Amino acid sequence: MSSTVLAASAFGGAASLGAVQLAPFVRRHIHGRPTNPVDRIKAIRTERARSSAIEDQLAPALQLIVGNLRVGRNVVASFSEVAEAVPEPLGGLLREVVAEAKLGTPAGEVLMTVAERESNRHLAIVASALVLHGRHGGSLVEILETVIETVEEEDRLRRDLRSVTADGRLSAVVLLAMPPVVLVFVSAMSPGYAAPLVTTPLGIAMSGTAAVLGAVGWRWLHRLGNPEIAL
Repeated sequence: MSSTVLAASAFGGAASLGAVQLAPFVRRHIHGRPTNPVDRIKAIRTERARSSAIEDQLAPALQLIVGNLRVGRNVVASFSEVAEAVPEPLGGLLREVVAEAKLGTPAGEVLMTVAERESNRHLAIVASALVLHGRHGGSLVEILETVIETVEEEDRLRRDLRSVTADGRLSAVVLLAMPPVVLVFVSAMSPGYAAPLVTTPLGIAMSGTAAVLGAVGWRWLHRLGNPEIAL
């Protein structure tokens, strides 16, 4: 079997592995976004920043809502009061909940719809608490206080994990940046030395295989450096 066939087989295997590893990421982060790569990256970063801002604002906002409930305000009035005090993006979401609730839709159902649209698990937990309270009664203050404790604990764990995994994320960047940097350095020092990688069938197959495996490695290291927290 020729070296070209071996390289092509390796590329095919690497491409299959890459497709399996990257498919969930593509479905989660790319579906429905702009086709332009630069715009897509901007959209992903914007969504991540928005999600992070909501997570940071949620626990203090819930504290304010609990305070309003304690003084006798109902759920819609409490949400309305807090929505004016909380900045975007959470403030806008709370105002949306208040507007729909005033039209007759239960606040819990509206918030659940918002949570699903934002893909925010904490908002979904709050929405579930409101729905359960509406159906079965009980102390909403105590329920929300438990939710606040859970959210704050998860936020603390996430910050701790970010600190613990900082070295791993830095190592991932260094490892993935080394091959192209070395290639550019070698090409600058010895022009034409790396030309076979893009001018011969075997070199093209090897370059493609390296690119696919690099993408798989980036995805793997990204998952290792950003573990999910589930309390």
